[in-house]
Order: sequence, then structure tokens, then C-alpha cells
Amino acid sequence: MNDIEDLSNRYQIIWDLGRRCSYSCSYCPPHRNNKTSPFVTYDNLCQTMDKIDEYSSLYDSFRKRPSKKKLSFTGGEPTVHPDFFNFLEYLKNEYSDYSRGLTTNGWFGSKILDKVMELTTGGTLSYHCEATLKMKERVLENAVQLKEKFKVNVMFHRDYFEECIGVCEYFDKYRVNYIPRIIGDEELDEKAVSLGYAHKYDRKQMSWFREYWKRKGQNVAESGNTQKGLGRPCCGGRCFKADGVDSYFLPSTNFLGWNCMVNWFFLFLNSELDAVYTHQTCAVNLNGDVAPLGKISNFNSIIDELADKLYNKNVPMITCPKTFCGCGMCITKSKSNINELFKKHVINELDYTVVSQKNSNYNDDITVKKLFNL
Repeated sequence: MNDIEDLSNRYQIIWDLGRRCSYSCSYCPPHRNNKTSPFVTYDNLCQTMDKIDEYSSLYDSFRKRPSKKKLSFTGGEPTVHPDFFNFLEYLKNEYSDYSRGLTTNGWFGSKILDKVMELTTGGTLSYHCEATLKMKERVLENAVQLKEKFKVNVMFHRDYFEECIGVCEYFDKYRVNYIPRIIGDEELDEKAVSLGYAHKYDRKQMSWFREYWKRKGQNVAESGNTQKGLGRPCCGGRCFKADGVDSYFLPSTNFLGWNCMVNWFFLFLNSELDAVYTHQTCAVNLNGDVAPLGKISNFNSIIDELADKLYNKNVPMITCPKTFCGCGMCITKSKSNINELFKKHVINELDYTVVSQKNSNYNDDITVKKLFNL
């Protein structure tokens, strides 16, 4: 599809500011929300941003063209942080070449809405059925106000399915860009389902999802009342580019054994854990382990390690050790021809070494061990 915009030079920095949230949705696990976590200080945020810029600039010096640097703040709920908007103003003045995205539940009133409109450059607003009626009414109103810059994820709760359909119809009426989202990428993991972190849908509900994507021109498989074969869109609306296939929807999320350039396009910071990862849901580091790159508080060592690899003209190429890919499916990847794709993005002098694949599955991932306290 030659008419699909190539956004492959984006460098997305996803920054989890902490677990503190104004909601407490049953499907949001404890590693994602609470009402007690301390806020990271304003000074710490500014110092960390300096290191992020140093790290991303290091990658940029070895690209064929500079990346479009995109900050994306998540949590928890970023807007409850008392210094969040002061920090956005600092970024707007000091790091104007970075866009300032926000992932929010949209719970706020008019004063915060004004700040969001002024200081962010776009983002994602999520609709959650377990909020109060007043909160949900605000979310709908804010989604319409923000529709020029924000898209909406409608989190399709299995017990509020008809409400979610009504929300989609409301957004259709007001021309709000939205995506109906299944809850949980780990639908086949029984522990996630039993804890409520992933939802199983009945046949009628799955039929609604399939009909929706068929209307969007996507080829989805008929698999009864399971998610298998349904596939997934990119939550950021990006185009997938894998072995010459361009699409906004993938029928399968299994890239086990594929080579992937995720470290060239993503960086994830978790302030709660004082940790830096290649990616939020992938979390595969440059040694092929599902583990952090290092600590935010020791960011210099992460920068030094990357510099050593790049200036020695040889960098690791991650081989996916997982049987499912969450956010990040849009990253340049290949099953058998990564060399051509790698050379498309980086300077000719740079080479890569394929990192040996580590055996891994959902239950072995460090993020899940933390989630379920295994």
C-alpha cells in the first residue's frame, strides 16, 4: 500500500510517571494503578529528561535521517501529578523538538482540560465503564473537545458491552476518532482471566468486534468466541511494516523468532520501578533478556553501554523470544530479511549482531512476575 504514510522514523519515549490514578478499574492490575504511590519530584523529571535527550541523540547520530522524537506520558493517571503541567511547560520551552503526548482517562474538569489543550501535542483518551456516571459524562465531553488532537480507546468491558457500543455510536455522531479495545492481550492466559485482567467475550460480543473490523476493510478470521484470529490494530494508529507488508491491522500478534528493531524506535521509563526498558510491553533488552536496560537513577551507564556498541560499529539485533506482541507491533521487523530493513534506517558503516534468542513465554516475563507476585 504505497499511499500509507511512512512514520517509521518516529522515536517514541513512553514515560510511566507512577501508579497514582484517579480510577481503580478491576481489569487494571496493581502494577499499573494505586492511590498511594509517591510522586517523582519536578527536579528529578527535568534531570531525567536531560538523559533521555542524550540517549535519543546518540541513536540519531547513527540514523540515515533524524527521528521525530515523541514523548508520551502514561501511568497511572499523569494529570494527577502536581507538577505535571509545570513539567510540560518546561519541555515546551527547553525541548521544543519533542512532541508531548498524553495517555489519560479523561476524568478532569474544564481547568485541566484547558491545560491539556495548551500544553500537549496529542495523545490518547480512554473510556472506562467502571467510572462514575459523572466521570463518564466528562470523558465523553472532553473527547469531543480534544478530537482534533486525541483519539479514544473504548475499553470494551464484557459486562458493559452495550454501553460501549453506545459510546462508539456517540463518537461516530461527533466524528471522534476511536478504537474499540479488547481488554487484555493475554486472553488465553487463564490466570490473567481469573484475576479479571483479561476478559473473555461470548460469541455475540466477538461477532460485534469482527463485524466492526470487517467494515473497516480488515480480514479477520472466524474463531467463535475467542480472540484468536481477530488480530489487533496499533493503539497509536501507526502503520505496521513487516517483511514488506503495510497495514494498520494485523491478523496475528505472534512474532516469535523474528528479528526486530524495537530498540531503535522505542524507549520506556518506569519511574515507579526506577527502570529503563526498550519497550513497555516487550521489555527485551540488548542481550535478548526480558529485563531492563538499567536504572533511571543510573542512566549514564545505559548511555555509555549504547555508545560503546554504536561507536564500535556493531549493535545487537533483538530476536523476539515471545509468542505475542503487544504495543510495538508496528516496529520494523522481519522473519528472514532484516538486513535490508536495517540498512534502510541506519548509516551504512554500522553493522549488527543477532542476539541469540532466549526461550521465553508469557509466564516467564519479568513484567508478569511482578504483576502476579510470582
